[in-house]
Amino acid sequence: MENWIDYLSANPIIALALVVVLVLFLFMVFRKLIKWALISFLILAIAIGISYNEAQKSELVKKTETILKKSDKILKNSEKDAGKVIDKIKKDIKKKSN
Repeated sequence: MENWIDYLSANPIIALALVVVLVLFLFMVFRKLIKWALISFLILAIAIGISYNEAQKSELVKKTETILKKSDKILKNSEKDAGKVIDKIKKDIKKKSN
């Protein structure tokens, strides 16, 4: 839910569109235009669902970026460690050959 609120605060046009459709729905209900109220409710439900889904995708992208950064650090550390081991083996080989 917090992600969705952050998403709406970052995209005020989408938030405004949702509010407009909500007001339209309430207007139709109070005017007893049931068919139009149902249509506006369906539009509102679809719009909320799409915006909520988009907000969740952005959280997934953030988690993926974090995982990629951590894996890069692990890879760099393993390369350094492998280089140290190779250097040590080369020194040992030189010592044994002399």
